[in-house]
Amino acid sequence: SDEEQKCPEFTDLNIGNALSGTELRVQLLLYTRENPDCSERLIEHNITASEYLNTTKKIVFVIHGFRPTGSPPAWLGDMKELLLSSEDINLIIVDWNRGATTVNYITAVENCRKVAEILKNYVDQMLVDGACLDSMYMIGVSLGAHIAGFVGQKYNGKLGRITGLDPAGPSFTREPPEQRLDPSDAQFVDVIHSDIDVLGFKKPLGTIDFYPNGGMDQPGCPKTLFSG
Repeated sequence: SDEEQKCPEFTDLNIGNALSGTELRVQLLLYTRENPDCSERLIEHNITASEYLNTTKKIVFVIHGFRPTGSPPAWLGDMKELLLSSEDINLIIVDWNRGATTVNYITAVENCRKVAEILKNYVDQMLVDGACLDSMYMIGVSLGAHIAGFVGQKYNGKLGRITGLDPAGPSFTREPPEQRLDPSDAQFVDVIHSDIDVLGFKKPLGTIDFYPNGGMDQPGCPKTLFSG
């Protein structure tokens, strides 16, 4: 519908999609204080066509992780509101739900590098349009933390900041630094480990690492791998 086109939404899939698998497709949804409730989809090969992107302001990317049920992350709305209320920024939700929605975790892992490559294309255009790496901040959840690391690596650690929230452990735990998030991926890398007993990454990955409640399952969190 016209209304749908006017306010693009995060891709909503279901368990059927997860069982059949999804082809990788990435969309970047921009929110600012001028359009806090109605996102603008950035055009992959023409960033400058954006009505709301202001490259003189900080650019914050939020990157989700593995989505074995296909539903949008439950935390997304709250995070968007908190980030926009605390600072006048460009907030970009990186939606790679088509690619993260699969029952095969390894497939989602393999898509991480591809997502990073696509993000680099967007970032390159932003830099040409006046943005600077210093004012770019990537927040990655689960697999999204490693995607942020891969993007940072492409810019030799010159991104301003990366925050890894419960970075994924499986498929990354035994990997060398260049194959996962590590402290050299941005000027400042902070990591919150909140599920190290099951699916999270145990060892330090950042400039600073936090282990709330010892890094185990957190009070109030679902005991499931479906929340990334």
